[in-house]
Amino acid sequence: MASVSSSTRTPAMLLATGPISLLTLMADVIRVPEECLAMSFLYLNRYIKFYRSQGLEIPLDQNMLALASLSLASKATEASRRLRDILLPAWRLMQQNKPDAKPLIVPSETYDALRAALVQTELILLRVLKFELRILLAFEFIPSYLKRTVGVLNSGEGGWGGTDDYDHCTQEIKESGQIASFMETGVAKACTASIVEAYKDYQLANFFTARTIAAACLYVTLRKRGLFIQADIASWLRSSISRSIDVEDFEDAVSGLQKLE
Repeated sequence: MASVSSSTRTPAMLLATGPISLLTLMADVIRVPEECLAMSFLYLNRYIKFYRSQGLEIPLDQNMLALASLSLASKATEASRRLRDILLPAWRLMQQNKPDAKPLIVPSETYDALRAALVQTELILLRVLKFELRILLAFEFIPSYLKRTVGVLNSGEGGWGGTDDYDHCTQEIKESGQIASFMETGVAKACTASIVEAYKDYQLANFFTARTIAAACLYVTLRKRGLFIQADIASWLRSSISRSIDVEDFEDAVSGLQKLE
């Protein structure tokens, strides 16, 4: 198939309205996993918190800060992308409505200047993060929390029987029956999507532990599906989730998530 020249291609029609929407779109454009996007949001919110706590205005260009957050997050989550892979589509998105806009050429003085600015922004962000890139995210806890809630119906424990053990059946049976892994189920996907949304939020990203966010996302997801916990919250957290989660923090996190809807 012949390649289409840049002059005949349909121009991009999507418009990012801020750093959060730019991050969301760019993550899809460069095909990084949800963990990478959530980590990007976390970096961005921690940077904002650093300056807010000192009563200072954010000195960096917020679009460049968003791109730096995405670049660093891609490295931290082992989904590393080259700077050119980030800069080229980002340039198109931000220049598309300018009548005199031209494609970003590699190499060129413009590209070199943008690359240098992105590297410098990464270094500043690294200092604010104290070079701690591998931050524990709520995704880590969802598999075990789900297993102790939804998963118990598949376990056959307590003399109740249960369904076939889908987690431990042979690969042949999984393929012939098109058996999804537990984290590919609808409830698991909904939980992970809720976690990504949580890390967009300044309060949730900065002031709640990964365990608390995971538990709150699971709880809100179950409620959305018409499923209710048949115990008081404190008992449910202690018996099925984690004894280290503070009940008041959990309730505040749930409230924060519900405000995002």
